[in-house]
Amino acid sequence: MAIDRRTSTPLYLQLKDVVLREIQHSALNPGDRVGSEAALERTHGVSRITVRQAINALVQEGTLYRVPGKGTYVAARKVAPLAAFTSFSENMIAQGLTPSYRLLAAELVEPPATIRQELRLGENDHAWSIQRLLLAGGEPMGLQYGFYPERLFGRDHGLIAPDSLATTSLYASLEEMLDEPLWKAEETVEPAIANRKEVKLLAIPIGAPVLVVRRLAYLASGKPVESVKLVFRGDTYRYRVDLYRGQRSPG
Repeated sequence: MAIDRRTSTPLYLQLKDVVLREIQHSALNPGDRVGSEAALERTHGVSRITVRQAINALVQEGTLYRVPGKGTYVAARKVAPLAAFTSFSENMIAQGLTPSYRLLAAELVEPPATIRQELRLGENDHAWSIQRLLLAGGEPMGLQYGFYPERLFGRDHGLIAPDSLATTSLYASLEEMLDEPLWKAEETVEPAIANRKEVKLLAIPIGAPVLVVRRLAYLASGKPVESVKLVFRGDTYRYRVDLYRGQRSPG
């Protein structure tokens, strides 16, 4: 695709489309360095201002990213989960990716007071602490730190064997084994900087940004069934929410 000066489309938008097409057709892949401003200027016969406008637009959209002193690079594809109460595996499949899991820990614990309160557990009740590495296409995407009522899990009792979570979707297992479906979830999302454990497991640089999702999930009966913290890579994961403007009252 060449720059066409006969059309009314601004030159920077045409150049932006040229770079996008190179990415879509794998002429440029995630991690590849985009040509310098001078090189793009010579190649496409446009001004330096046009080049900067096009590159700035792609950086703002998250298609490219800058490394000070080194240049501009193609960003990894970002996954946008469905705007619904869905599992990690459902989100990845919807994006055309294959989900998988690595079980890091599964143990019966005395939960912290906040978790006990969220799951409405009694003073003597325990909870299963489940930690998993979440992968898509074999690449690490996130970490799951979840607490679940004791009655749901157990190697010799309960509904789900924790070891099975190395190969199956947690929500799929819950809905298959429980007499009632999952109903709703309360969720918050906030940015953070990856800690040492997250840097190692997610294979990201020290100081890399992550998205932290905290979710409290309920069954159809209104009983809480999960209190979970999900940590997703900031370079490959973005959160999308569809918002609709409600009916305003007259006046």
